[in-house]
Amino acid sequence: MKKDDLTFTVAIPTYYGGFGLVKTAQSIISSKGVGKFRLIVSVDGNPLQQEVKAQLKKLGVEVIENKQRGGQVTRIKQNISLTNSEIIILTQDDVLFDKHAIANILNAFKKNPNVTMIGAKLLPTPAKTFFEKIVGIGINVNYFLGKNWNNGDNYLLASGRCLAFRTFQAKKLNIPDEVINSDAFLYFENKRRKGKFLLADDAIVYNKSPQNLKEHLKQSKKFQYSQEELSKYLDVSLVKEYSSPRVLMAKAFINEFLRNPVYTGLYILISIYTRIMGKNMYSGATRFWSTDISTKRIK
Repeated sequence: MKKDDLTFTVAIPTYYGGFGLVKTAQSIISSKGVGKFRLIVSVDGNPLQQEVKAQLKKLGVEVIENKQRGGQVTRIKQNISLTNSEIIILTQDDVLFDKHAIANILNAFKKNPNVTMIGAKLLPTPAKTFFEKIVGIGINVNYFLGKNWNNGDNYLLASGRCLAFRTFQAKKLNIPDEVINSDAFLYFENKRRKGKFLLADDAIVYNKSPQNLKEHLKQSKKFQYSQEELSKYLDVSLVKEYSSPRVLMAKAFINEFLRNPVYTGLYILISIYTRIMGKNMYSGATRFWSTDISTKRIK
């Protein structure tokens, strides 16, 4: 390790913990251009299958088995408390890392000493189903909007699939265990604590899109409820923070329509459906909800 290399820890909270978790760990361990690091898997009350656990330990992963379920935020906080390195990278059990993603995250921290929080660029794995191709339109729209809104400094680019922090800043963040949209909360809490966010768009991670309408609906409503939820926890109005420019939104959809008119039209119809059918879906929700399974299955 060079003298100027940043030390880092990668941490994964997991409840489902299937064989996809092993694939995630393998992709992280295969990272290029980085020195030794600690990889933690924090199990949230649902015991790993013995074969999964054995494969993780063979890879050198530190498995922390919590017998009682605490929720994703509880495990995120646990991982932060266990970290002594300069950087902590938080990810999830259904994410695949590009081999240069971690090195590019670390380089972004080195080049930008005032940055305390970095988001990776999230891309879907290659679409294999008709539904995945439709959902991919929304991912493209979200990225275009996030990249061009406020110079990329907004909650849309803070995906919990991969968020990195300077550890001293992460330890300052006050995260209520009950928060549902922890991704956006971490972005706003970092900002409240005078931190600076940056998108590292050369740090790419991949995630499988929802495979059915039910899981897509659940994810969509989680984000639609986010403004109301986070305004309550942060005790501040987030109307401005959530008011993305309509011109950019229109441009994003026009770009997608010109490339993929059929999928874009279907995505718009599905978006309308989620707003009608999912009304108040997360109102009164607790920190525990059913885990998305379709994105974690390996075929």
